[in-house]
Amino acid sequence: MNPLYLLLEVSAALFFAGAALAALRRGRLPFLELISAAAFGILLEEGDQLVFETYHYSADWILTIDRAPVVIGLTWALIIAGAMRLTDALGVRRRYAPFVDAVLAISLDLAFDAIAIRMGLWTWRGIGPTEGWFGVPAGNYYAWLFVTLGFSVMTRWLRDAARGRRAWEWLQLAVPFPAWILLLAGLVPFSILRPMVDSHPGGGLWLFGVAMAAFLAISAWGVWGPDRVRPDGEALAIIDLGLALGTRVAIEGFFLVALVLMGGVTQLPVLLAVALALLAVEWPLGRLVHARHTRAHAEARRAIGESGPAQAGTYR
Repeated sequence: MNPLYLLLEVSAALFFAGAALAALRRGRLPFLELISAAAFGILLEEGDQLVFETYHYSADWILTIDRAPVVIGLTWALIIAGAMRLTDALGVRRRYAPFVDAVLAISLDLAFDAIAIRMGLWTWRGIGPTEGWFGVPAGNYYAWLFVTLGFSVMTRWLRDAARGRRAWEWLQLAVPFPAWILLLAGLVPFSILRPMVDSHPGGGLWLFGVAMAAFLAISAWGVWGPDRVRPDGEALAIIDLGLALGTRVAIEGFFLVALVLMGGVTQLPVLLAVALALLAVEWPLGRLVHARHTRAHAEARRAIGESGPAQAGTYR
């Protein structure tokens, strides 16, 4: 039994258990969202390895469902749920929220994927360590955008549809399937264009760059534009705000330390710089979330004091 893999699996399981308990305290739907996010993660990993066969996991993972390590599904759930919690706390409207969720999620993958393959956690097929983005195919990053987008679109739609129809909440368990279909649809443009413009193994970074720029532009408007709602999200939050931020820092910090221990300071300075930059971004992100969240609560208390609870309204 490899102690590194045991550490990863136990740590992720503890984080997930904490998130599940917090979600269950809020109600059935937040709990179902978290469970479905984990199921979606396992579906992604199993489906990609069976259908596309672009990578495979190390045999050292302890608990697996066929080819998919359970811990990867739990981590997917924490990443997606954390992104959705932060987006809600920033006051982003539903029409923009899935794009913000996707940007928040992929910022983690950009920080760790090239490090994880050097640790042997998984292996990309048909691509060398200097191809793509330091051994990670561009299609992986492109796909991450639509993985989170698809799950967020379906989950946020169901949140509104199930309001006043509690029996509909159980439909959340089926969300992974349409979300996966949305992912496959999102991959079509990349699959068509990449062979024509960049047929090298792992190629297509500029296609990912174009998609990322579009997601960033929509996200910036959603976060800083005038079309916002009052930050909140607590009523239907999948996980706590502190856990959402803490999980991100824990993931980035773990892989940053691993990179340093592997000699990345001198051998892979670009990866070190990217990992440090993305970790540093968590501080202003946390500050912005905290500021908006605090202001929203102050405004709510003031509204209740001036007009009474009946006139203050509720938001999420």
